[in-house]
Amino acid sequence: MPFILGVDIGGTDIKLGIVDDSAAAAPFSREIVSGTIPTRAGEGPELAAARVRAWCEERDAAPAAAGIACAGLIDGARGILHVSPNLAGWIDVPLRALFERELGVPAAVENDANAAAYGEWRAGAGRGLRSFVCLTLGTGVGGGIVLDGSLYRGATGFAGEIGHTVILADGPPCACGSRGCLEALIGAPAITRRARELYGAREGTPAGSGSIGSVADLARAAAAGDEIASRVFEETGRFLGVALANVVHILAPEAIVVGGGVAGAGEILFGPARETLRRCVMDASMAEVRIVPAELGNRAAVLGSALLARAEAGGAR
Repeated sequence: MPFILGVDIGGTDIKLGIVDDSAAAAPFSREIVSGTIPTRAGEGPELAAARVRAWCEERDAAPAAAGIACAGLIDGARGILHVSPNLAGWIDVPLRALFERELGVPAAVENDANAAAYGEWRAGAGRGLRSFVCLTLGTGVGGGIVLDGSLYRGATGFAGEIGHTVILADGPPCACGSRGCLEALIGAPAITRRARELYGAREGTPAGSGSIGSVADLARAAAAGDEIASRVFEETGRFLGVALANVVHILAPEAIVVGGGVAGAGEILFGPARETLRRCVMDASMAEVRIVPAELGNRAAVLGSALLARAEAGGAR
């Protein structure tokens, strides 16, 4: 099975990749063709799958299997997307059956954060580890768990939703319907909203930036010495550190792999996170868990979904 299609369905775009997984590519699989097409979620999942098929046909690509990653509650065993925060109206969608019909090949379906964790495990920062947790910090906060050499999905298939663990019981509302979730505190919209509130109270703008349109703008302002930007990242890092301490207490992984756009802020975020982690764990030795940057960037779920499709085809799901 030398060529596999990886698909990562997002609210705005669908990332695609033809993955070379032949013996010659070992030990690291790689994308040999990659691309992006619009999701157009309002048109429905059937037309999205048809556009994926058209993308393959335009490139004369005939993969032997396909891996489909998507944000939301996924029943991977049945290949069903129950609900997604990014895809309004996509309720109880039989994604596996839909893509198998369109592509004419076996398909595996997985939550996007789980797929990213699997990709990092097989071909990225988690190589060689038996147990690690992967966090993706972006608009949302995703999580994937590898335990004792297997991707852990839990009894329902929904394990790993670290972004929806409650960090602040009376905190801001989250899109999931709860309050004070990690995502509601350190997702990119939460970070920029908190910054705007603070700048509005000061009636100023970030030093060295001129705007706070993104977390990257805010990171540049903090690097330039802006007090409010630094304060926002200090607070964000503390929330992240509490979550990391919870992960360490519950799972005791060898490492925590962190990626996503928010993670690009670097040490202004991770410094406070590590300090909080050290303060919150019950023994100093527990704080020695390695916190390492992800290696595969925003293609992790594409590669991971393709490798999961290969594993499923081989009976190793």
